[in-house]
Amino acid sequence: MVAAPRFPVVLKIGHAHGGLGKVKVDNLSDFQDMASVVAVSNTYCTVEPYIDSKYDIHVQKIGHNYKAFMRKSISGCWKTNTGSAMLEQISMPDRYKTWIDEVSDLFEGLDICALEVVVGKDGREYIIEVNDSALTLLGDSQEEDRRHIADLVVYKMQAICRPRSPPAEEPVPPPVGPRSILGSLSSLTHSDSNPTEPPGSLASGGRRDSQASQTSTTSSAPSTGRVPDPPARPFQRQGSQQTISEDTEDTMKNLRKTFAGIFGDM
Repeated sequence: MVAAPRFPVVLKIGHAHGGLGKVKVDNLSDFQDMASVVAVSNTYCTVEPYIDSKYDIHVQKIGHNYKAFMRKSISGCWKTNTGSAMLEQISMPDRYKTWIDEVSDLFEGLDICALEVVVGKDGREYIIEVNDSALTLLGDSQEEDRRHIADLVVYKMQAICRPRSPPAEEPVPPPVGPRSILGSLSSLTHSDSNPTEPPGSLASGGRRDSQASQTSTTSSAPSTGRVPDPPARPFQRQGSQQTISEDTEDTMKNLRKTFAGIFGDM
């Protein structure tokens, strides 16, 4: 089913630029002929209403640099961007700057982009095309625009492609191996087996007192007739200590009897 559009219309085939692939269709018969051509072209097409224009406006943005140019055909062609045309740089109105900034934000912040605006004979303005970095540089300021593009690219490369500084090296902890574990265990064992000793004078005094007490006990043994009990052994069971004490008492009894018999006979 073919709808009956309002003629004339402009049929654009594919994404060509510079006036290529654009056809003005004045009636339905021509539109059907063009539809058969598009059917075998293996690409898409768009249809726009024809605007009887006075001139078109080229608005460009390169970084923070904005420019606007007015282009007016003097060859009589309905395509204002082809053939002979008069080009003039004009001041940038606020609305043009707002338009191109909005377009840049729609595509996640384009740094380089351009708008094509057609101004009809009724004075109304129509945005018919948006270009990214594939824009056309116009006028006598093309070299200046190229420098702006080069400076912008270098700035972006320095900001994004700069190599990151390596992270600061952290001190490597000592390896935990069998030797270090054995060393820590031996130090712990050494510290437990050797508690802090008192000063040398006190320790020597304590040793002298114990030696003196042992000497006095040994010297007084013959006068009392009793053999001193042997010192208790560490880590000895209680039953073994009782057996030793009973044997000692039996020995002392035998000694008393022997001494009584010797001294009694004398």
